Amino acid sequence: MDAARFTAPLAGALAALKQRDRDVVLLIALGGLSHAEVASALNIPYGTVASRLNRARKHLRAALGALKEDIDG
Repeated sequence: MDAARFTAPLAGALAALKQRDRDVVLLIALGGLSHAEVASALNIPYGTVASRLNRARKHLRAALGALKEDIDG
């Protein structure tokens, strides 16, 4: 699958996230920070990092899943 096809949809899906959820995703995915490091950087509890990441992943999966079905189908 051509990764370039996901660029715009991924950017759109990330932009659609609440900023607090997007911050967690970007710090983990792009920044390479651990959950504990993100909690410290954002001054939030460890459990909040996990719940925000889980919520964001569900949203991103749904957004990109529709694109994958369109490409495969």
